[in-house]
Amino acid sequence: MKYQDTMEQADQKLQKALGFLKQFRLPASPVNYSVVYEYVSNSNAELCSELDADIKAGRTIDSFLIESLYNRHILVADTSQGALVKDINAVVNATNRHASKAQKDTSNYITMLDEGLLLLDKSDIQTSQQVIERLLNVTSSMKSAQKVLVNALKQAQKRTEQLQQRIDEVEESRKLDQLTGLFDRNVMNTTVDMWLQSDINKIAAIAINLDHFKQFNDNYGVTVGNVILSKVAQKVKSYVSASGLPIRTGGEEFLILIPETSKQAAKEVAEK
Repeated sequence: MKYQDTMEQADQKLQKALGFLKQFRLPASPVNYSVVYEYVSNSNAELCSELDADIKAGRTIDSFLIESLYNRHILVADTSQGALVKDINAVVNATNRHASKAQKDTSNYITMLDEGLLLLDKSDIQTSQQVIERLLNVTSSMKSAQKVLVNALKQAQKRTEQLQQRIDEVEESRKLDQLTGLFDRNVMNTTVDMWLQSDINKIAAIAINLDHFKQFNDNYGVTVGNVILSKVAQKVKSYVSASGLPIRTGGEEFLILIPETSKQAAKEVAEK
């Protein structure tokens, strides 16, 4: 289990979580409650650090921000970490088994080789021939065992590369907003810092907001609203070159950052 709280501890955390939700006027949805419970439990260092920074910076603590924390620090970890760990353990265990067998076979081979060399005698040709024949058989078996080990190590290397690719994909997915596929504010902050450190001084910022979207959600439902957000996000993304950065900064708010561009070029993008 993730939590090992007593009834008293769980009740205290419940009250803290409800107090947090009330303070920031957040609905007690499963996602909001999960994130806030992690926060008041101080059981997820990265989540706590990021939420503390958001509060300190005076950012709006709304359901969108909470959902983004949930996607990056809870959902991704829960759905991917267990499978990755299981696969990594399988590779390690298989490699260990083959390595242990190879070590045992090598030890036995050395012992037989030492014993056989002691039995070699020029005056006893028949015994020496038997010893040599036995050593040849053992050597052949040893070569076969080594081939099995080499093949197992190749398979392990191939599987390790696949696992590394999956790990990279999980890390990459943590940078994206799960609904729209656009970058989140963490990536925005990191990228802007990198641009400034690279002596990029001109950055065009184009803010996009969907008017009356809350009313649209109320009239047609969140599911339809999510489809609209996704479609808008893809349109926003299509206007950005490889050097630009499309970001979802809020529920219905988007931002396009374009480095080293002219006002005219940025204006043309904005007018699209």
